[in-house]
Amino acid sequence: MKFNQFARLVLSSIVLAATLSLTACGGGGGGNSPSPTGSNSGSTATQPVNNNPIDPYTNAPATGSLTAQISGEVVSGPTTGATVTAYALNSDGSNGNAIGSVVTDANGDYTMTLTQQPTGMIRLVATGGTFTSEADNSTQKNESMELVAPYVTTTLDTFVITPLTHYASQRIPYLITQGKTLAEAYTTASSGALSILTQADAIDGGTSHAGVDYLSIVPGSSQDTLNAYSDALKALEYLDVEFDLPSHTGLRILVATTLAGKDGVVDQNGNPVDVGAWSSGVWADDITPTVATMTGGTSVQDDVYNIVVWMNEVQACTSNSTTALYARFPGLTTIFPTLSCATIESDMNAITNRIASNSRTTIQG
Repeated sequence: MKFNQFARLVLSSIVLAATLSLTACGGGGGGNSPSPTGSNSGSTATQPVNNNPIDPYTNAPATGSLTAQISGEVVSGPTTGATVTAYALNSDGSNGNAIGSVVTDANGDYTMTLTQQPTGMIRLVATGGTFTSEADNSTQKNESMELVAPYVTTTLDTFVITPLTHYASQRIPYLITQGKTLAEAYTTASSGALSILTQADAIDGGTSHAGVDYLSIVPGSSQDTLNAYSDALKALEYLDVEFDLPSHTGLRILVATTLAGKDGVVDQNGNPVDVGAWSSGVWADDITPTVATMTGGTSVQDDVYNIVVWMNEVQACTSNSTTALYARFPGLTTIFPTLSCATIESDMNAITNRIASNSRTTIQG
């Protein structure tokens, strides 16, 4: 089953022009009106200037006020024991000074007081910790996941670090090497991430500001429209089950084969991407097979998308209702009725039947 719509990447920078006018507070009329009664002669009253960082999607100052208090969650599944470190972001997309660090609790949650109020973009890096995979109930190690926030204010101070935010964070420095500014790289990477993993005009209702708003959305919550975010993360885990990969490897090869914004099986330079293999029950990273060999030429993102569709089709078969399926995938209204539920379920069973014999069911050293 092949669904080409997943391969269409949204690679756009949404720039809305906004003009901030500073007007004199005068009584009754034009620019030559006298000063208000009671003011000093010759003085000019002006509105205060908003010194907040600029929102990359609106080109206007970010709403809210600056703050050093942030909170959030680390989620592949809820990741406990991860160290979340905050860094100021340099103009080339690299990490600047560390401005805070904290460890996630048993629910994957964290709260942090930064050492300063950020006046620009920051990167959060979550290293270590473990989570339970939704796909096979195995315990998986988190190696590293990231999130880049365009600003930190009282209206954007909750940050949920996921494979989706990791992809966007990893892509920002690459886009800057291709000539984009930091703001352009942020919007391109974030909008592209939403498209690649979720076909996600679904996330946050598909608004023009979704590339910022999604940073605060917990997958599977009421804000996760049509469960698109949660589906994408679970499907990525099922990809790992399909090929018996540690979860961190599935995320690594997804990023490596999509960094340039292309749907394929090679890296941004056109080179093969090594997957890794098990050796005496221990995973060895960055050795053959390659992604192309492992998948038979299907891209990682296409495989994840196919699994998302199968998951939703199986649910439609199980519930004997297509309402949710067609809301999520309107294009299936003419395709799904021609498929048998037995065939659909066999596609997912081919993956889940591997769980019992997979090596990934134990923590890797």
